[in-house]
Amino acid sequence: MAIPDFQKTMLPALKAVAAKDVSASKEVIAQVIKHFNLSQQEIEALLPSKTQRIIDNRVNWALSYMFKASLIDRPSRGKYSITELGKKVVKDNPSELSTSYLMQFESFNKWKLVENNADAASPAVTNLIVESPSDPLEQIESNYQNLKSSVVDELLRTVRSIDPTDFEKLVLELLKKMGYGAKDYESIIHSGKTADGGIDGEISQDYLGLDMIYIQVKRYAEDNAVGRPAIQQFVGSLNERKAKKGIFITSSYFAQPAKEYVDKVDVKIVLIDGHRLAELMYDYNLGVETVQTFEVKRVNSDFFED
Repeated sequence: MAIPDFQKTMLPALKAVAAKDVSASKEVIAQVIKHFNLSQQEIEALLPSKTQRIIDNRVNWALSYMFKASLIDRPSRGKYSITELGKKVVKDNPSELSTSYLMQFESFNKWKLVENNADAASPAVTNLIVESPSDPLEQIESNYQNLKSSVVDELLRTVRSIDPTDFEKLVLELLKKMGYGAKDYESIIHSGKTADGGIDGEISQDYLGLDMIYIQVKRYAEDNAVGRPAIQQFVGSLNERKAKKGIFITSSYFAQPAKEYVDKVDVKIVLIDGHRLAELMYDYNLGVETVQTFEVKRVNSDFFED
């Protein structure tokens, strides 16, 4: 089954809290996982930011919303207990809980009113947070990923339109930003010659040039795949130099025989296709600029502990 959204975790989370005098959030999460019989893959699934498990995030938001509705209390950091109102809800045994269900409780409505007043200029944002099946953090991360995907696609279209020589220089600049090359001197060289033997750039990882990485770059159209022959030529150029490391970068994609061939050769070759290239440019701020920054904060409970 799919990982339940944060609203669907509310009722089993409330019942888990009700089962003990005081429950730690980890215990509640474990009970929710058991209730939905989640697979190991679903349990280990992470948010797009890779900072937290999805199920942990959703249950914690469910607990937070139920706390706003006074169904549960927080006797200490990371611990929860059932309130009299929460006991009544468990006794009533609704089929499920949701943000709409919680709106019948005065404390939840007061919290929502405060949120609306804090964002009176844009009430739709607050309504989205309260009514959406996705929790607020997931909404933010999802919107961020959509924006990133749009920029990455635009980057890739732009990269495919530039001069091949400029494309080679761009790739070498990216590798420099990623930390390749020895420090404090020109250790990344653009070959840029027609008789380069299939090598478009060289990276010296140390001052004496004992650890060398060679680069091959192909600026191809979207539907023009890099096949096995191109990789074989690159491997031959590496063997001529007695090299053990190579990076092959294209603006298109690699055909399956090319990928399979790379796994069979003795030299270490990293393949970077167009989409991955654009993602790396985005991540290392090459060809993009930051127009706005948001910080997501939470209360530091440790600060308030004695």
